[in-house]
Amino acid sequence: MNHDPRTHGLWEASAPAGPDTKALNTSVHADVVVVGAGYTGLSASLYLAQRGARVVVLEAQEVGFGGSGRNVGLVNAGMWVMPSALTGELGEAMGNRLLTQLGGAPTLVFELIERHGMDCEPVRSGTLHCAPDTAGRGHCKNVKISGRRWARP
Repeated sequence: MNHDPRTHGLWEASAPAGPDTKALNTSVHADVVVVGAGYTGLSASLYLAQRGARVVVLEAQEVGFGGSGRNVGLVNAGMWVMPSALTGELGEAMGNRLLTQLGGAPTLVFELIERHGMDCEPVRSGTLHCAPDTAGRGHCKNVKISGRRWARP
């Protein structure tokens, strides 16, 4: 890593070393070249390789260096908009399709961790919804937190 506490801080200080990588200094042949070894790039690479593609991943720094290395370890099933806003913007069919994909994403992440034996200390413990102020509590009418229900009065 870059040993700059302003960019990686606790994550860099406490995470195990990433995989040993080396600079690409020879010619390689690939069906697909993926630029960036963050979650999206590695996920796309895995998906393509499992379907038989020869994949090369290029990363300027280290695996997980960018935003993937600074996400504080959360596996999130949503977006920073209300579900009704998605269906309002995208239409009922596409909005619900996106909501279904988002809702299933955490399960997919934990299945990938298990299937590939990833040593990443996964903990599945529920969902936490935080309101920035009292007005924000109005959006959380019935939120499930760690297996329990919290109902807004």
